[in-house]
Formats: sequence, structure tokens, C-alpha cells
Amino acid sequence: MRQKIFWLDLAVCSLWLFIALSNCSWWSLPAHFLMVVTVVMRIILSFSLYRREKRSWMSLTIFSALFALLSFVGQVMITTGDFADLPFVVMGINNDHLTHTIIKCLLLAWLFLGPLAVYIVGLCRKTLTASTLTWKDVLGAIMWKDKGALKYCQLMLIAVCALYAGLAMDMRVCRFACIVLPPLSLYLINRHVTSYRGASEKNLMVGKLWMTVAAMVLFFYAQRYAGMWRVWMLVVSIAMVAYVCWQTFGKRRMLVLYALSVLYIGIFLPTLAIGNNQYACIEYARWGFGTLESYRGIFFVKDTNTDRVGLRDRYGLLVKPEYDNIVYHTPQHLWGSLELRKNGYFSLYDICNNSITQNDGINHQLQDSICMLLERHMISNGYDYNELMEIKVKEGNNLDRLTSHVKVVRNGSTSYYDYHDNTYITADSILVPSGVFVSDTIDYYGNRLYILHYSLDVKRDCTVLYNIDLKTARQSTPQHEELDELAKRIETLLK
Repeated sequence: MRQKIFWLDLAVCSLWLFIALSNCSWWSLPAHFLMVVTVVMRIILSFSLYRREKRSWMSLTIFSALFALLSFVGQVMITTGDFADLPFVVMGINNDHLTHTIIKCLLLAWLFLGPLAVYIVGLCRKTLTASTLTWKDVLGAIMWKDKGALKYCQLMLIAVCALYAGLAMDMRVCRFACIVLPPLSLYLINRHVTSYRGASEKNLMVGKLWMTVAAMVLFFYAQRYAGMWRVWMLVVSIAMVAYVCWQTFGKRRMLVLYALSVLYIGIFLPTLAIGNNQYACIEYARWGFGTLESYRGIFFVKDTNTDRVGLRDRYGLLVKPEYDNIVYHTPQHLWGSLELRKNGYFSLYDICNNSITQNDGINHQLQDSICMLLERHMISNGYDYNELMEIKVKEGNNLDRLTSHVKVVRNGSTSYYDYHDNTYITADSILVPSGVFVSDTIDYYGNRLYILHYSLDVKRDCTVLYNIDLKTARQSTPQHEELDELAKRIETLLK
């Protein structure tokens, strides 16, 4: 029981250290450095209390002084607040203030009052033993004198490397960390166990480290797949790790170490190395291994069924993959809004507030319907490469409000929409009356295209409600019936 509580305490302190290291603020570097030192002192205190050192009061005194100092400047509250936020962020649920406060109070009690209570109880029960613990040991030397503590430091150093690789989210660094660090951790754990058990390393299945490497390759590249493909890749990955750990620890009836090794090597460490939880957003694949510029924790995801793109962060989905493309709205885009482009229009996404707004005046629902209609129209009329279509729908008393504007070019079996404000086919130099066709020609990338321009008013009684303006540019002369039929179909959407 005592050993299990010690392991739990190490796990809590290790997570606290990860949070302290990941929230580095260069404008408050001294406070951040002291915060890391405080967490390390708490870990040293945990090891000294586990060894029942009577002189643990030295570690306890230094830790308490640092804890009180950083509590006064607010650094402890910030870090434990981030710690308390972690369950909500990982599970993707809203932060409940009461629950957050309860978790924060429990953490403070565990981290500060816990070791104080253990030391006082040990003194009262006289279970603490006199030792030769020196100030050097208190300041960290104990972590090198104790074999278990030394191995913990090695594994913790590996985990910190994985943490910073994941925070950087550079594809090459993440791939190296994901493939190399978990097998290295397995090797170190096995060496530690072997030194106590006295077995020869060649009989402990360390030769199957190649299987762990293969499992990590599967884990890393599973990000590029969605649905059952990713599920099976992750299942096979963790099954391979479980097999190697069983051969190494399970057969020697070290079942607790076996379970912890599978979770640590198969799930926690590689997840830390790639910098995101790929067990979330299973239905969407990662699109490329890059990240959104200026936001390392945000990257693109893709719906493999529709080829539409969206955004997610390290923990879950931000924007569903329903868009043709996502670009920055302003040239100075360090903290700018994003254009979520779809069917010729775009919505603005505020990254900091995680909100989507519409400010282009376009009726998005109407334009979606027109694009579906236009897609079928271009297929049925055999539109070829570099053939264009432009549709404008205006409404209002003076027909001065643009409620839909579609600019599209056909490229094989795919339609590409234009989102720029410049002239697309031709400038509207003249107003085409309703029911009138106008012909013209243009040069488009060295090809002569024949233009047909048509306009149709949509009326109720004698009042004009909408005007449908159609332009097409094709390699052969367009037929009047083509645009007349398309205009009538659009008219049905407006009534």
C-alpha cells in the first residue's frame, strides 16, 4: 500500500512538473524557474519520505519556503489552476467553476499538506530512521544515490524531451521522439528490473525492441488516417507494445509494472511526443504534418469522404472539416482571423475566442443550394478544363444588394471556386436587361473562350424581387438554352 501511494504521488508530481515546464513565460522567467525548482524539491521530498529519512525536514523546509513564496506571487495558483483545468481540456467538456475549485483545493492539499502530514505522523509513530542525509542530498544528490530515483530521473528526462518535441510540433522532431524515446524507456525500465532480479538481459526479450519501434511507426502515421483505419492502426500498435511488455515483465509475474509499462510506453509517451491526442477526432485525418503558422498547437484535419478541411488543437476539434480551404484574412496574421472558405463565400473564424462570424452579406444557405445546382449543371453540360461560370443574385428595391456570388472554374471532374474581389470573367460595363443574351470572347491562359452573358428578373406581380445574372465562358459557343434552363432552376430556389 505504501509503495502504491508513493507511485501515485510521483505520478501527480510528474504531471505537475510537465505543466510547469510547458507553461514557460519568458517575461516571467525567474518565477517560472523557481516554480520548476519547487516541483523538483517536492519530488526529492517524496523520495526522502519514502526512504523514511528523519532528516526529511530539510527538504520539507526548502519546499515549504519556495511554495509559500510562489503562492504569494501567484505562480503556484496559476500552475495548479492549469493542473485543475487538465481533466476538462482532455475530456473536452466545459470547465465547471465549482468542480475546478474542488480539484484545485485537493491538489494543493496533496502537494503541500500531504508530505507535512506524512512527516508528522512518522515522527509521532517513531517510524522515521536517523540517516546521514546531507544538504547536498537535499539539493538533489539523493536522486543519484538511490537506484530507483536515478532511474526515475532518466525516464523523466526522456519524458521531458518528448514533451518539448510535442510542444514544438515539428514533424521531423516529433517523428524521431515518437519512434526512439518509447523503446529507449522500455530498455531503461528493463535494465532497472534486471539489476534487482539478477537475470541476464539477453533472456528478457529486449531483442524485440524492433517490435516497439514498429509499433511507434504505426502510432505516428495513424494520424494521417481516419475512421476504422486509424482505430486498427492504434489497436495493433498498443497490442505490439503489450506483447513486448508481457515478454519482458508479464512472464515474471510483475503484473503492475506490466500494466503501467503498456500505458506509459504504448499511449502516454508517444502521445506526448506527437503533441496531440489522436484518440480524439477519430473520424477525421490529419492533413499534412505542419501546423497553423503562429499557433503550434493547431493544425488541419480532413474529412476523407468529402475532402473538406477543418481545424483541431492538441485535445479536440475546433472547426469541423466542412470547408474547401482555410487561409488568413489579413496579411499581418500573427493573431488574425481566418477565412473559412466554402462554395465561393467565407466565414471569419476568431481563433482566440473560438467563434465564427459572417460579415460578407452573402446568403450562405442559398449559395450552398446554387453550388449544388451548378455542380450538376456543369456535369450534365460537359464542362471541360478551364471553362468558367459566374452567377450573381441581387435583391432589393434597386437590386443593389448582392445575396449570392459564385465564381467557379472546372478542372476535370473538380470545381474550384474563386474568392478574390477582382473581375472574374469580364467587367460589368453594361447592364444586361432581363431576358437578353450578350456574347463576347476572352483569352484565358492562351485559350480563346466564348462568353455568353444572360440576365433574368424574378418578379412577384410587377415587382422585381431578384435579378439572376449568369456568365459562362467555354471553348465552344455556349447555347442560349443552357443559361435559360439554369436561370429557371435558380429561380425556383428563390421563390
